[in-house]
Amino acid sequence: MTRWPRKFTLRLRSLFHRWRVDRELDDELHFHLERQIAANVAVGMSRDQARRAALREFGGVDQVREECADMRRVNWLQDLVQDVTYALRMLRKSPGFTIVAVLTLAIGIGANTAIFSVVYAVLLRPLSYPHPNQLVVLFEAKPSEGIREAFSSYQDFREFRDQNHVFSQIGGRSGHDLNLTGHGDPFQVDTSDVTPGLLDAMGVKPLAGRAFLPEDGKQGAAPVVILSENLWRDRFGADPHVVGSSVNLDMRAFTVIGVMPAAFRYPFLTSEQIWIPLQQDPLFGPWMNNPDLRWLGVTARLKPGVSLAKAQAEIDAISVRLNRKFPAQDKGWGARLAPLQDQLVGNAKTPLLVLLGSVGLVLLIACANVSNLLLARATSRAREIAVRIALGAGRLRIVRQLLAESAVLGLLGGAAGVLLAYWGVHGLSSLVPDSLTQLHAITVDTWVLGFAFALSVLASILFGLAPALFAADSSLTSTLKENTARGGEGGGRRLTRGVLAVAEIALAMVVLVAAGLLGRSFLTLTSVNPGFDPDHVVKAEVDLPRFEYSKPAQWTAFADDLLRRLQAQPGMRDTAVGIPLPLANQSVTLPFDIPGKPPARAGTNRTADYVAASPEYVHVMGIPLLRGRWIDEQDRPSAPLVTVISEALAHRYFPNEDPIGKQLAFAFPPSSALRREIVGIVGDVRDRSLGQDPPPTMYVPYAQAPFWGAEIVTRSNLSAGAVATTIRSQVGQIDKNVPIIDVKAMASAMDTSVAQPRFRAWLVGLFGVIALILAAAGIFGVISYSVACRTREIGIRMALGATPANVLRQILGESARFVLVGLAAGVAIALGVTRLLASMLFVVRPADPVTFCAVGILLVSVALFACYIPARRATRVDPIAALRHE
Repeated sequence: MTRWPRKFTLRLRSLFHRWRVDRELDDELHFHLERQIAANVAVGMSRDQARRAALREFGGVDQVREECADMRRVNWLQDLVQDVTYALRMLRKSPGFTIVAVLTLAIGIGANTAIFSVVYAVLLRPLSYPHPNQLVVLFEAKPSEGIREAFSSYQDFREFRDQNHVFSQIGGRSGHDLNLTGHGDPFQVDTSDVTPGLLDAMGVKPLAGRAFLPEDGKQGAAPVVILSENLWRDRFGADPHVVGSSVNLDMRAFTVIGVMPAAFRYPFLTSEQIWIPLQQDPLFGPWMNNPDLRWLGVTARLKPGVSLAKAQAEIDAISVRLNRKFPAQDKGWGARLAPLQDQLVGNAKTPLLVLLGSVGLVLLIACANVSNLLLARATSRAREIAVRIALGAGRLRIVRQLLAESAVLGLLGGAAGVLLAYWGVHGLSSLVPDSLTQLHAITVDTWVLGFAFALSVLASILFGLAPALFAADSSLTSTLKENTARGGEGGGRRLTRGVLAVAEIALAMVVLVAAGLLGRSFLTLTSVNPGFDPDHVVKAEVDLPRFEYSKPAQWTAFADDLLRRLQAQPGMRDTAVGIPLPLANQSVTLPFDIPGKPPARAGTNRTADYVAASPEYVHVMGIPLLRGRWIDEQDRPSAPLVTVISEALAHRYFPNEDPIGKQLAFAFPPSSALRREIVGIVGDVRDRSLGQDPPPTMYVPYAQAPFWGAEIVTRSNLSAGAVATTIRSQVGQIDKNVPIIDVKAMASAMDTSVAQPRFRAWLVGLFGVIALILAAAGIFGVISYSVACRTREIGIRMALGATPANVLRQILGESARFVLVGLAAGVAIALGVTRLLASMLFVVRPADPVTFCAVGILLVSVALFACYIPARRATRVDPIAALRHE
């Protein structure tokens, strides 16, 4: 055996069996001492003489014992235990100081831990798929038209699938919710229409049964379905014999072939309940044969050892071949691969890092606060430290002891912060938009706890190092000559406390400016006119089963019957059909042509959003009619085809001319372009988000271009619950197998559309308030301690004739210098940092002067008020008592 393992073993034994090793050492020292005594007696010394001679020769038993103990190199543990024990004892003697310091740190560490839990869940946690680094997303792009990310047509997907040599699996997905009947009340299930290779590409095996086979995706194959575990448990009672049974989807029988585990979800989706082959959905059958439609999301798994660059090179080569093979549809189009993890992060990365940076500044302010407290405490302990130095303690030993106290404070603050983080994560989970937590729940797990521990240690060093170094650098002679109270502060300590106070103000300025900009942006966003009036408007979605309602005439008949029934109910007169609804549904964008007026640039397409609506729609939604007429009851399928356009479309494509009477050529797939006469112009509607300009929009009569379902909108003074009950009742009288879903007020749909800006503004605003309070507390502490240290000086000044006003003015003037320097530094830092917020602001500029001025005035006011309290106290000093003050 080598020497190193033996040394290592001996050190472990000394560490964990110290009492036994010490006893063995004492026995060995006693043995050697007795041998030396016996040798001295043998040469003629008495017992006492022999013992004294042996001890002189031995050099002192205690010294030898200490040298042997040092050679074990495990004394650091004993010293650490002593330091921690002493630190706990000292903190227990000052409960006020300990509580304030721990709570200050708990706020900073807890807030950072809570935000890190969000950042980790969204940005850092690996995807819950086997080898997630192999998963990529395929987008098509057309740079000439500014299209960077588009879905694929089914024609292009087949080419990529069949020609590539870099993917082990590739699959496509789209979605169309279906109605499940025969298992309780009819209800709509979140449905994923997939090609057979998609589930294999994700690498997740079914909980029961099997995944899709290539034969399941062929035309004419038997309808099959895979259930989610949650649906299987909720609607099927976890029936172990569900595989092989039949379920009705849109009134058509599907055979259950498997059950997917509850943990599996396709990326970008918040929930999935069933999966069916793409070919089995009647909606996508016609679309699959239309190469002009790009509607299929494509995900692939790279073969082991294949890099993203190599795969992109092959996809580029396939795109070139597609351009030659299908010039009518694919000319100018290319394809791009992106790691799945990056796509899931999307635009969330910058906002989350801004939040993490903001809360990090709050922690720095908290550390500066605690550091100021420790500096004041170190000054009051100057005699204690001087005595320890006089007794032989080295500077390094003093620093280590004081850092141990800081570490105990940091860990106590970290423990309290974790408790706050648990509470904060619960609150954040209800505030965070679903788009930020698509794949992972926000939890305080092992990694987050590790972050909290590391943050506690880092904070301990940040706030404890400077006070420890200053305390250990105390002048022994001068400190022992001075009494405790008169020891006062040296210039270095006073400067350090001032710098920390300035830093607190500067950091608070940065956080408050960020909060102010995001708050103003959010208020501006919510004050935008959406183009319609959402007050007292309730929406409800009706999705007709495609297998039972397969013809457009049936959709129109159902909608007409339902509208007549609803409009006859009390309080439901103002009811209409419109799809898609602004902000509540995903917009539908279609290309269109203007007959006789080719695009200004060859090879480009005109596009506009598309809405099918009933005659009552603009009245119910409060959309103004600007010119011409709106859709009316005469616009039936047999009547001439008409359209109403938005003001944005008129300005963009018919500048300086009257568009009424002209024609547009467009149609919802699978129909080909149909010519429609423009009969009216309505006001613009922000149908995608409040932060985007209103897009050009084309409205068509629902009777002339119906959907397989409809969105019902009702303007009523009735409650949303009463409206929902009425709609369900009337739909049930027409067809009991048609479910009603997503019933809610349009105002709530608007709230959902601004969820992320609200989340950012609320959270950074909270950090700003915390930063302001901590900065004010820091200023108050610095000035209070400075006044306490200058009690004798103030007393002498007042004894010599200074008035309370003079003292107040002097202290406030000195304080104002701290505040103004911190404010200037904060403005300079904020001007650079707020550029990172540019993509998150609406209308407001990063260097908005109103926000900077308002925040500056607020911060100065609060800081000066915090200075005024100790300054006012200083004016009440009794000169006689101050002169006797020690």
